[in-house]
Amino acid sequence: MIESNPRLIEKSIKYGLPDNLLDDIDSIYIKDSTESTNDNAKNHLKVQKALFSVHLAEQQTAGRGRNKRKWVSPHGKNIYLSLGWKSKLLHSQLEGLSLAVATCLISSLKEFSSQNIQIKWPNDLLINKKKISGILIETSDSQEGLDVVIGIGINVHMNESEGSEIDQDWGNLEENHLNKLDRNKIVQSIISKLHELFKDYPQSGFKKYHHTFESYNLLKDKLCKVEMDRETFEGKVIGVNEAGELLVEKDGEIRHLRYGEVSIREL
Repeated sequence: MIESNPRLIEKSIKYGLPDNLLDDIDSIYIKDSTESTNDNAKNHLKVQKALFSVHLAEQQTAGRGRNKRKWVSPHGKNIYLSLGWKSKLLHSQLEGLSLAVATCLISSLKEFSSQNIQIKWPNDLLINKKKISGILIETSDSQEGLDVVIGIGINVHMNESEGSEIDQDWGNLEENHLNKLDRNKIVQSIISKLHELFKDYPQSGFKKYHHTFESYNLLKDKLCKVEMDRETFEGKVIGVNEAGELLVEKDGEIRHLRYGEVSIREL
């Protein structure tokens, strides 16, 4: 009998991945329950030898999103994935990294959904304006460069009661609960796309991903409300630049917004 909602299994994730990618994986860890896969990746980076490691859990008890918000993580329903990357990035390259990761993530998830997936700057993924995925990137300095943790949460087949604590509109990647998506295959695809990013991004930066990001940009050409520490205003989103900054036109002036400083929503 084929399991309708298979568990996360290392062998299934590795199956079919090319040897050159497998050689760059330090290890794949899968826990039934953990506080935070990002914390697991961060701790492992201290002893990690290969380019990147993969950390997964069926459930998180202290998962977090941006701005320390709780990431709701019911058991066995979603993807809670963190990659620990021993990078040679410069601090100046970090500004567009989360946007590049979001672009790669859509490339992966399009294989599993016929729906239109868009990015709400800087890195939330939405279907029909409902959030299905978020990205949390954390960094620390190392002797070789920057240790980067890329945390990815994806709602796959979470039911309404399991998502009742979420304080915004949310949805699932899965379109039909009778046709269960295999999370192992989704994780495999994400690893493959991010391995390409690990190879390309140190040289290209966000520039390589800029055009594709704009094609998924939910806010492009929309009138939006922008909230900053000392200012709130309305303006039209022009797009993003090659540094990953959001460009908003207000009274004929183009404002350059950095994602750590601002909250934005469509009017």
